[in-house]
Amino acid sequence: MSRPVLRSLAKLNLYLLVGGVALLMILPFYWMIATAFMPAPDIIAFPPKWIPTRLTLEHFAVAFAKAPWLTYYWNSFVVAVASVGFSLLFGLFAGYAFAVYRFPLQGFFFFLILGTLMVPVQVTSVALYILLAKIGWVDTFLGILAPNFASAFGVFMLRQGIKQIPVDLIEAARIDGAGEVRIVLTIITPLIKTTLATVAMILFLGSWNDFLWPVIIINSSDLRTLPVGIALFKDPYGNINYGPLMAATLISTGPMLVAYIVSQKYMIRGIALTGMKG
Repeated sequence: MSRPVLRSLAKLNLYLLVGGVALLMILPFYWMIATAFMPAPDIIAFPPKWIPTRLTLEHFAVAFAKAPWLTYYWNSFVVAVASVGFSLLFGLFAGYAFAVYRFPLQGFFFFLILGTLMVPVQVTSVALYILLAKIGWVDTFLGILAPNFASAFGVFMLRQGIKQIPVDLIEAARIDGAGEVRIVLTIITPLIKTTLATVAMILFLGSWNDFLWPVIIINSSDLRTLPVGIALFKDPYGNINYGPLMAATLISTGPMLVAYIVSQKYMIRGIALTGMKG
């Protein structure tokens, strides 16, 4: 076969591979949506019915009756926005320090921060809970936010973005009399806004979907976030009503899916522009 034919076949195989992987990724979301709208007999049917015999909203009625979703939405929104705000503020100035300044043990401290990414949250949860209990932060918004006041991932990504900015620009601002805080807020921030948006979206998704730490630190029903609220759909004996559960999951993840679809091109661009060197 000629070279153009081989190239076309290779491209076709690549498209088929990518399409197959995409189908595997989409399948769970389709099953969640289909289960939320299909009647109960279709959910437990064997073999499984991929297309509902009819559409129903009864599962959503059960879900809305079982939990105060507006409260859960508000709690998740407050926690996610505050987490992103604190992490971006810390990451911006810490990333600026690691990218611009030179100080003893700089590499050691930077890799120490990155090393925290390899420590599972399960390892630190007990010690953090004891600390927060001593200062009275258990069952409070501050307690939920405690692990998210800073993000090692945010420090790394923002440092990489700041390293792409010419040092001469920063030196020129210093010569003009600008202080370090002003340089960060008025010069650095606009130049890395794509990276900031990328980090913000990733951290927002992580905070919105976080389950383990909120379920450990929260005791009051009025402080529950969406993932904790969804756990209510399993009774003490482990029985699950999958229709309302999938309806509740769709209520919870729907806005985030829309946000990701809208912002994915900016996330890809931010990661591409940030680079991994240095």
